[in-house]
Amino acid sequence: MMDTSKEMNVTGSFWNTLPPESIPPATVDVPQFISTDELLSFVPHRGKMFLLSRVTAHDVQSNSIVAEYDISKDCILYDENLGGVPTWAGFEMMAQGISALCTIQLVAHGKAEEAAPGVILSVSGFRSSTACIALGKTVEIKICEGYRVENVCRYDCKMYERGSDKLLAQSSITVMGIDDMQSFFSKME
Repeated sequence: MMDTSKEMNVTGSFWNTLPPESIPPATVDVPQFISTDELLSFVPHRGKMFLLSRVTAHDVQSNSIVAEYDISKDCILYDENLGGVPTWAGFEMMAQGISALCTIQLVAHGKAEEAAPGVILSVSGFRSSTACIALGKTVEIKICEGYRVENVCRYDCKMYERGSDKLLAQSSITVMGIDDMQSFFSKME
């Protein structure tokens, strides 16, 4: 089991606040390593807007994930003048990591086989230590659920340069899971 609580400085997720016997067991084994091609069924984004390269670890009990993204010129947010991707784009990488985690949770509990729809409600406390993530670098995104109330969850996210303790960015992202996206948006009209 992956322990991100110390690294994330999180008091615990929704599942961690329940007695151990109340945590629903996973019914489907989801591999720890999920490649780019496999991730396409876990995240709704495609093409240049797809900002994850792989999942290297996840824990359905603590509702946490470690994902990576390889910075390349193919990224929709690549800036030739910067020679990389602006660090503020990290919030989108984090959000896609959250999407992958939510889908992993649903798959592991036998409730879905593809990307879980949802919307970002807020990005708060975003801080970065650098303006740009250089071309050729790989970022490691660590995400842990901070709290959950029904279908609204806050995730504590940190982004590092892979292979180092260099914190590039951190943020809390609040999302809402939606069963039927089309119905949700039609109610807003």
